[in-house]
Amino acid sequence: MKLSIKQNILMEHLNYVIKGISNKNLIPILNCIKFELTNEGLYLMSTDNEIAIKTFIDKKNIEEIKETGELVVSGKLFYEIIRKLPDNNITIETDSNYKTVITCEKAQFTIIGKSGEDFSYLPVIEKTTPVILSQFTLKEAVRQTIFSIADNDTNKLMTGELFEINGDELRVVSLDGHRISIRKIKMKNSYSPSKVI
Repeated sequence: MKLSIKQNILMEHLNYVIKGISNKNLIPILNCIKFELTNEGLYLMSTDNEIAIKTFIDKKNIEEIKETGELVVSGKLFYEIIRKLPDNNITIETDSNYKTVITCEKAQFTIIGKSGEDFSYLPVIEKTTPVILSQFTLKEAVRQTIFSIADNDTNKLMTGELFEINGDELRVVSLDGHRISIRKIKMKNSYSPSKVI
């Protein structure tokens, strides 16, 4: 894998995927970020086996793609290196043993990567019945109900929120065993009944 990209563009996408790495992972590969460079662009992925984050940098935002491939590197280490580099072109080059050289201006870093085969693949979600809702409305519904979710892992269902759709009504429900929050939202379109936590 070999590419050249602006520091600020790479950093913007690293800020997304770094949130998918947990400090409590006992499986070393889950402390990593997977990079997959194709002719269309660069995919960045992270997961802790509970949440997964994937982002894409289109080829028009990449200065140069010299060689496609994939790589898995320590997420926190890579993030800190890129964060401290100047806002200029960064070259990332990996050899067949996943030795990765990061170059920017006069700075050069060498880190050891891994094969992407051991990385947990993100589930494919079929987009058969999309629900259309404004970002502001969704954000507000979550903000108004999130205070009553459980903050311990004894009951996994109570650490999430129930989204229930019935016709043109969306209900967002959260509870922690002591409190319950319910937010009802009228939607513009009508949908078949469904529930998800």
